[in-house]
Amino acid sequence: MTEEAIVRKFEVKILKPKGTPKGITVFLPGTLLKLKDYKSTYDVIVEQGQIVIAFKKMNPFPIVGRNHNKMAQDVADVVKEFLSLEGNDSLPRKYNIIGHSLGGKVCLMVAAKFDIEKVDKIIALDPVDDKPRELTAPKQSPKTNLSNSQANEIHLFQSENGGKGFIPLCPPDRNASVIKEFYPKQITSLEINKGAGHMSYLDKYDDDASKEAREVVHAKVREVLA
Repeated sequence: MTEEAIVRKFEVKILKPKGTPKGITVFLPGTLLKLKDYKSTYDVIVEQGQIVIAFKKMNPFPIVGRNHNKMAQDVADVVKEFLSLEGNDSLPRKYNIIGHSLGGKVCLMVAAKFDIEKVDKIIALDPVDDKPRELTAPKQSPKTNLSNSQANEIHLFQSENGGKGFIPLCPPDRNASVIKEFYPKQITSLEINKGAGHMSYLDKYDDDASKEAREVVHAKVREVLA
Protein backbone atom coordinates (compact mmCIF):
# COMPACT_ATOMS: atom_id res chain seq x y z
CA MET A 1 0.00 0.00 0.00
CA THR A 2 1.22 3.52 -0.78
CA GLU A 3 0.87 6.61 1.40
CA GLU A 4 -1.75 7.95 -1.00
CA ALA A 5 -3.73 4.71 -0.64
CA ILE A 6 -3.58 5.00 3.16
CA VAL A 7 -4.92 8.56 2.95
CA ARG A 8 -7.86 7.40 0.84
CA LYS A 9 -8.63 4.21 2.76
CA PHE A 10 -8.67 5.76 6.23
CA GLU A 11 -9.74 9.30 5.24
CA VAL A 12 -6.77 10.93 6.92
CA LYS A 13 -4.45 13.84 6.35
CA ILE A 14 -0.74 13.24 6.88
CA LEU A 15 1.39 16.18 8.01
CA LYS A 16 5.17 15.98 8.26
CA PRO A 17 7.70 18.10 10.13
CA LYS A 18 10.84 19.65 8.74
CA GLY A 19 13.92 17.50 9.22
CA THR A 20 14.00 14.00 10.67
CA PRO A 21 10.72 13.00 12.38
CA LYS A 22 10.87 12.01 16.03
CA GLY A 23 7.71 9.93 15.96
CA ILE A 24 4.05 9.59 15.02
CA THR A 25 1.04 11.22 16.66
CA VAL A 26 -2.53 10.43 15.61
CA PHE A 27 -5.01 13.31 15.92
CA LEU A 28 -8.75 12.66 16.31
CA PRO A 29 -11.37 15.45 16.06
CA GLY A 30 -14.77 15.45 17.75
CA THR A 31 -17.98 14.09 16.27
CA LEU A 32 -18.56 15.50 12.78
CA LEU A 33 -16.29 18.46 13.54
CA LYS A 34 -13.98 19.87 10.88
CA LEU A 35 -10.34 18.95 11.15
CA LYS A 36 -9.27 22.41 9.96
CA ASP A 37 -10.74 23.95 13.12
CA TYR A 38 -7.98 22.26 15.13
CA LYS A 39 -5.14 23.62 13.00
CA SER A 40 -3.37 25.51 15.79
CA THR A 41 -3.22 22.29 17.83
CA TYR A 42 -1.97 19.92 15.16
CA ASP A 43 0.52 22.55 13.98
CA VAL A 44 2.03 22.52 17.48
CA ILE A 45 2.24 18.72 17.30
CA VAL A 46 4.12 18.94 13.98
CA GLU A 47 6.45 21.54 15.49
CA GLN A 48 7.53 18.92 18.02
CA GLY A 49 8.94 16.83 15.18
CA GLN A 50 5.93 14.53 14.93
CA ILE A 51 4.38 13.09 11.80
CA VAL A 52 0.67 13.74 12.35
CA ILE A 53 -1.88 11.28 11.00
CA ALA A 54 -5.08 13.30 11.37
CA PHE A 55 -8.49 11.75 10.79
CA LYS A 56 -10.62 14.08 8.70
CA LYS A 57 -13.86 13.18 10.46
CA MET A 58 -15.18 11.09 13.32
CA ASN A 59 -18.70 9.75 12.87
CA PRO A 60 -20.10 7.35 15.51
CA PHE A 61 -23.46 6.77 13.84
CA PRO A 62 -23.42 3.17 12.50
CA ILE A 63 -25.88 3.79 9.65
CA VAL A 64 -23.60 6.29 7.92
CA GLY A 65 -20.38 6.01 9.93
CA ARG A 66 -18.44 3.68 12.20
CA ASN A 67 -18.98 2.64 15.80
CA HIS A 68 -16.46 3.47 18.50
CA ASN A 69 -14.70 0.12 18.30
CA LYS A 70 -14.28 0.37 14.53
CA MET A 71 -12.84 3.89 14.84
CA ALA A 72 -10.38 2.70 17.50
CA GLN A 73 -9.38 -0.25 15.32
CA ASP A 74 -8.84 2.13 12.40
CA VAL A 75 -6.35 4.11 14.50
CA ALA A 76 -4.30 1.00 15.23
CA ASP A 77 -4.54 -0.14 11.60
CA VAL A 78 -3.56 3.18 10.00
CA VAL A 79 -0.40 3.39 12.10
CA LYS A 80 0.48 -0.21 11.29
CA GLU A 81 0.02 0.44 7.58
CA PHE A 82 2.03 3.68 7.72
CA LEU A 83 4.93 2.05 9.56
CA SER A 84 5.04 -0.73 6.95
CA LEU A 85 5.76 1.75 4.15
CA GLU A 86 9.23 1.75 2.66
CA GLY A 87 11.41 4.34 4.37
CA ASN A 88 9.47 4.36 7.64
CA ASP A 89 11.32 1.50 9.28
CA SER A 90 13.46 3.91 11.34
CA LEU A 91 10.44 5.51 13.04
CA PRO A 92 9.64 4.52 16.64
CA ARG A 93 7.18 1.63 16.83
CA LYS A 94 5.19 3.31 19.64
CA TYR A 95 3.01 6.31 18.85
CA ASN A 96 0.96 9.02 20.56
CA ILE A 97 -2.71 9.96 20.24
CA ILE A 98 -4.39 13.31 20.83
CA GLY A 99 -8.12 13.73 20.49
CA HIS A 100 -11.11 15.90 21.39
CA SER A 101 -14.54 14.80 22.62
CA LEU A 102 -15.37 11.54 20.82
CA GLY A 103 -11.77 11.57 19.61
CA GLY A 104 -10.58 11.69 23.21
CA LYS A 105 -12.68 8.67 24.12
CA VAL A 106 -11.38 6.73 21.12
CA CYS A 107 -7.79 7.59 22.17
CA LEU A 108 -8.38 5.78 25.44
CA MET A 109 -10.07 2.82 23.75
CA VAL A 110 -7.12 2.32 21.43
CA ALA A 111 -4.70 2.24 24.36
CA ALA A 112 -6.91 -0.08 26.43
CA LYS A 113 -7.77 -2.82 23.96
CA PHE A 114 -6.77 -2.23 20.34
CA ASP A 115 -3.05 -1.40 20.50
CA ILE A 116 -2.20 -1.89 24.17
CA GLU A 117 1.56 -2.23 23.74
CA LYS A 118 2.03 0.41 21.04
CA VAL A 119 0.40 3.57 22.43
CA ASP A 120 2.96 5.74 24.21
CA LYS A 121 1.33 9.02 25.29
CA ILE A 122 -2.23 10.33 25.18
CA ILE A 123 -3.76 13.80 25.51
CA ALA A 124 -7.57 13.68 25.62
CA LEU A 125 -9.51 16.95 25.47
CA ASP A 126 -12.94 16.72 27.11
CA PRO A 127 -13.32 12.98 26.37
CA VAL A 128 -17.01 12.04 26.41
CA ASP A 129 -17.73 8.44 27.37
CA ASP A 130 -21.21 8.30 25.92
CA LYS A 131 -23.48 6.24 23.62
CA PRO A 132 -22.43 3.62 24.61
CA ARG A 133 -20.46 4.01 27.80
CA GLU A 134 -17.22 2.13 27.30
CA LEU A 135 -15.06 3.29 30.20
CA THR A 136 -17.39 4.43 32.99
CA ALA A 137 -20.40 2.09 33.02
CA PRO A 138 -21.69 2.35 36.62
CA LYS A 139 -23.54 -0.96 37.03
CA GLN A 140 -21.37 -3.35 35.07
CA SER A 141 -17.78 -3.95 34.18
CA PRO A 142 -16.69 -1.39 31.58
CA LYS A 143 -16.54 -2.64 28.02
CA THR A 144 -13.17 -0.93 27.74
CA ASN A 145 -10.95 -1.32 30.80
CA LEU A 146 -8.31 1.39 30.82
CA SER A 147 -6.42 -0.54 33.49
CA ASN A 148 -5.17 -2.75 30.66
CA SER A 149 -3.38 0.16 29.02
CA GLN A 150 0.41 0.23 28.96
CA ALA A 151 0.59 3.87 27.87
CA ASN A 152 3.40 5.78 29.55
CA GLU A 153 1.36 8.95 30.04
CA ILE A 154 -2.34 9.81 29.86
CA HIS A 155 -3.24 13.48 30.24
CA LEU A 156 -6.88 14.59 30.44
CA PHE A 157 -8.37 18.06 30.01
CA GLN A 158 -11.91 18.99 30.95
CA SER A 159 -13.80 22.15 30.10
CA GLU A 160 -15.40 23.74 33.15
CA ASN A 161 -18.66 24.48 31.30
CA GLY A 162 -18.69 21.46 29.00
CA GLY A 163 -21.75 19.85 30.56
CA LYS A 164 -23.90 22.95 30.71
CA GLY A 165 -26.48 24.15 28.23
CA PHE A 166 -29.63 22.78 26.58
CA ILE A 167 -27.75 19.77 25.19
CA PRO A 168 -25.19 18.38 27.67
CA LEU A 169 -22.23 17.82 25.37
CA CYS A 170 -20.10 16.46 28.19
CA PRO A 171 -22.34 14.68 30.76
CA PRO A 172 -20.95 15.10 34.30
CA ASP A 173 -21.27 11.39 35.11
CA ARG A 174 -19.01 10.29 32.24
CA ASN A 175 -16.50 13.10 31.71
CA ALA A 176 -12.73 13.30 32.22
CA SER A 177 -13.03 13.65 36.00
CA VAL A 178 -15.07 10.46 36.24
CA ILE A 179 -12.61 8.62 34.01
CA LYS A 180 -9.83 9.66 36.39
CA GLU A 181 -11.90 8.41 39.36
CA PHE A 182 -12.25 5.02 37.68
CA TYR A 183 -8.57 4.75 36.71
CA PRO A 184 -6.46 6.88 39.09
CA LYS A 185 -3.29 4.84 38.50
CA GLN A 186 -3.48 5.21 34.72
CA ILE A 187 -4.15 8.96 34.55
CA THR A 188 -0.99 11.07 34.67
CA SER A 189 -2.76 14.43 34.94
CA LEU A 190 -6.18 16.05 34.83
CA GLU A 191 -6.65 19.77 34.27
CA ILE A 192 -9.89 21.75 34.31
CA ASN A 193 -9.96 24.59 31.78
CA LYS A 194 -11.65 27.39 33.72
CA GLY A 195 -14.50 29.12 31.91
CA ALA A 196 -14.07 26.96 28.81
CA GLY A 197 -16.87 25.16 26.98
CA HIS A 198 -16.77 21.84 25.17
CA MET A 199 -15.98 23.53 21.85
CA SER A 200 -13.29 25.84 23.24
CA TYR A 201 -10.58 23.56 21.81
CA LEU A 202 -11.55 24.58 18.26
CA ASP A 203 -9.77 27.57 16.73
CA LYS A 204 -12.96 29.31 15.64
CA TYR A 205 -13.87 30.20 19.23
CA ASP A 206 -11.99 33.38 20.15
CA ASP A 207 -13.33 34.27 23.60
CA ASP A 208 -10.69 34.63 26.31
CA ALA A 209 -11.49 31.34 28.06
CA SER A 210 -11.22 29.39 24.79
CA LYS A 211 -7.95 31.04 23.84
CA GLU A 212 -6.52 30.30 27.26
CA ALA A 213 -7.69 26.67 27.12
CA ARG A 214 -5.93 26.13 23.80
CA GLU A 215 -2.76 27.82 25.06
CA VAL A 216 -2.69 25.49 28.07
CA VAL A 217 -3.25 22.47 25.83
CA HIS A 218 -0.50 23.55 23.45
CA ALA A 219 1.89 23.96 26.37
CA LYS A 220 1.07 20.41 27.46
CA VAL A 221 1.66 19.14 23.91
CA ARG A 222 5.09 20.76 23.89
CA GLU A 223 5.90 19.29 27.31
CA VAL A 224 4.71 15.78 26.55
CA LEU A 225 6.12 15.47 23.02
CA ALA A 226 9.41 17.31 23.64
